Amino acid sequence: MRSNIIRLVACMNCLIVFGCVNPVPHKDQPPGALEGVPSGLYAITIHVRGIGPFCGSTTALIAAEPTEGGFRANSRPRAAGELLGGLPGFYVNLIGDRKVPGGAFLHWHGPIPVAGHATRGVLETPRATLHTDFYSYDQPIELRLMDEERLFGLMTIAPASASDFPGTDYPALVDRIDAVLEANLFDPAAYETPETQRFLQRLRSGSRKARDDAEFVMAWMFASRNLTFSHCYVGRKLDPEYEDRFAQMSSTSPLTAGMNEAISITDNEGIVTLRIATFEGDSYNEIDKAFSDIIVRNPSGLIIDLRDNPGGTHISARVAAHLVESSIDIGVFFDRRARSRVFAHDLNDFPLVTVTSISSEDEFNSLIQEHGAFVGTIEPVDPIYDGPVVVLVNGRTASACEPLAAGLQEIGRATIIGERTAATMLLITEHEIGEGWMLWVPTIDYLTGHGVRLDGRGVIPDIETSSEQAFQAAREFLED
Repeated sequence: MRSNIIRLVACMNCLIVFGCVNPVPHKDQPPGALEGVPSGLYAITIHVRGIGPFCGSTTALIAAEPTEGGFRANSRPRAAGELLGGLPGFYVNLIGDRKVPGGAFLHWHGPIPVAGHATRGVLETPRATLHTDFYSYDQPIELRLMDEERLFGLMTIAPASASDFPGTDYPALVDRIDAVLEANLFDPAAYETPETQRFLQRLRSGSRKARDDAEFVMAWMFASRNLTFSHCYVGRKLDPEYEDRFAQMSSTSPLTAGMNEAISITDNEGIVTLRIATFEGDSYNEIDKAFSDIIVRNPSGLIIDLRDNPGGTHISARVAAHLVESSIDIGVFFDRRARSRVFAHDLNDFPLVTVTSISSEDEFNSLIQEHGAFVGTIEPVDPIYDGPVVVLVNGRTASACEPLAAGLQEIGRATIIGERTAATMLLITEHEIGEGWMLWVPTIDYLTGHGVRLDGRGVIPDIETSSEQAFQAAREFLED
């Protein structure tokens, strides 16, 4: 009983963020018009670069109506309760007007559009609250994060009829998801667990209720909460037209800053802080430039701040390469074929691979496909910083950050300060599953040089403190 109450509270905490405006009913709503104030039914498609839920080109059905001085719109009322199901769903629909307005996932509101001028509204989604810069119906609406002007994605809008939805056979899509997971998951035993089978059961139930792509993605998110492994996502393919648009706008990834904006260096009384917001991309250049800058500053101590860094690719290993003076073993990467041998410590036939010599994710995946596993090493890369190092982490330090923090901790090269990391260290491959959908499946597992599996465990700091207090604790440690 207690565990059910805890899950119910967790569900509500998740849902409370979806909005706090009154719902717009969908019943008998006619298709909208592409002029004047948004009014009626529309299909909005949100185009976002990246991997995972609500990335790609995801379509939702919304109903809009004029308000005094503007408009408001929302996705299908009561959808949250229907997709949650059971007691949590009943609870959401019972008090939905207070916690989740009408049970709708998306809420959009703004002033009256003015031709030739940007009309700034607000779009509340399960993933983020965004500014919408609306120029006209025949131009994509620009989506920007509330606290910054960086482009998050684009949104297009078209009149719609409810009879045209759903556009995908979602139950058949779940059948294909099931088959891909069974054939490719990093550990065959993980597919057979009660948690995974419960996930599939709940996803099938949600798929029969979903009326559009956004609702199916939410059904996935609800169903996947209790999975015992990370890095498993479903999403729409990004329309190639918008892939090109993002490239022309120099938006390397609307979900992250891009490496050319992700690294910053500050110097305070001889202690340098290297802040890395993401490890997206395949290029080592920005990391190399950062360490050249650090060496010139000749600090008495270095703080590497990985708090809130969601990870990225193998390029995180380049940081360690500038901190060691001899080759180190950073662990083994392996797929399901090599799993039993790796856990039996039978690594003799697997190649040694210098991770920082890998030029791309494709090359990384090819090595696994060819050999089933490889033992990763790091060779020193000039310039080398040989002074004291502290690494800051928190509960949102994830994925590619975790082998870096664990590796430096295991060889005694850095002191880790902050919170236990996110414990999401698996590598994924993408699979086309039909009707424009992609499934990202965790296919590659990882053990550190000391044989520690990080997925589900994370990196435990040497000095545990809150994320907010970690920086001050690092300075005090280096100054002591």
